[in-house]
Amino acid sequence: MAPGLIDNIIAMFNSRHKDEKVYVEGILTDYKNKRPGYEEFRVAAHKTLEALLEESGYKYQIFSRTKIPERLEEKLIRKRAEGVYYYSVEDIEDLVGIRVVFYTERDKEKFIKKIKNEIGGFLKVKERNKQNGYKATHIIMSFGRKRLKLSEYKHFRGFKSEIQITSILHHAWAEIEHDLIYKDINNLKIKNPEKFESMKQKMKGLMEKYIKKAATELEEIIDEGIN
Repeated sequence: MAPGLIDNIIAMFNSRHKDEKVYVEGILTDYKNKRPGYEEFRVAAHKTLEALLEESGYKYQIFSRTKIPERLEEKLIRKRAEGVYYYSVEDIEDLVGIRVVFYTERDKEKFIKKIKNEIGGFLKVKERNKQNGYKATHIIMSFGRKRLKLSEYKHFRGFKSEIQITSILHHAWAEIEHDLIYKDINNLKIKNPEKFESMKQKMKGLMEKYIKKAATELEEIIDEGIN
């Protein structure tokens, strides 16, 4: 590696720590300028995945969003507190988010295989199983070279999206848990920490006792209907 490049990387790293406010504002300003391009990419990625879903006749729901600057600022501050910094907007992999919800885990697994075969670009797959009951497969995706050669896709080179693939029961549970616990929409964590902790434990108990069981039994019922 050239000495000049090393010096530039060190200088970038040092300046980031010297003035963290400038770091956050710099990333945000760059993102605000590039956000229209990310919104175009979201539409293209959404349509691509929906075409694959329709082609295979799945029962599904699909949602997508382009992260708003306020949410990106929250993420940058939260990650900075964890010691995580980004060198550029392009390093942030969830600026475009897509969620695909299936009736069953079986269809979810089939579709993951289809994405791997059809998309052809960068793919990073990670299983997410949290104690709060959140269960999904996360895929970081970019378009492959073949698709990027097409005129309508060529300006998406380097763009990435995070696809969250889950089943309908886990999706519904995640939405409830996200509002009540993660976002704490009632501000209970500050008003009454003990009650908030008690609610967390009760939610965990409900997941273990009912949701996981219901998901398994739903698969069995569908199996009976198929066979």
